[in-house]
Amino acid sequence: MPLRKPTNSLVSKAKWPLFLMANLAVLLVVGVATIRESYRGWTVDGEIRNLEQKAQDLEGRKSQLGELATQMQDQSFVERQARAKLGLQKPGEHVVVLEGVAATQTAWQIDVVAPPADASNTESNPRRWWRYFTQGGNN
Repeated sequence: MPLRKPTNSLVSKAKWPLFLMANLAVLLVVGVATIRESYRGWTVDGEIRNLEQKAQDLEGRKSQLGELATQMQDQSFVERQARAKLGLQKPGEHVVVLEGVAATQTAWQIDVVAPPADASNTESNPRRWWRYFTQGGNN
């Protein structure tokens, strides 16, 4: 008599693709979750680096402000700043503004004497320019 294959093998053959699909689905879910958590970790690390950089910048700014506060306690610093930024002067002093030179870098005191007014040159400025361009001279 010919041997018949048991019906269990037919059922077991039908279970293999189902088992394989279930394993692939679990693998896909675990893989997506792993990738998502890795990405979240990278973004958190980036935020931590940015915050650390900001903290360092703020510490530097704090030290600068501390130095400025210390300098502001000095009367000579306050006087220099008042002269440079507010244009204040002591009695008898004349203020001279030099373009391109920072007032805090210099400690010059210059006596300025106004030149005597030229009585012969009463011609208006536009007329002098007109004469300069049309006659080509400095007269």
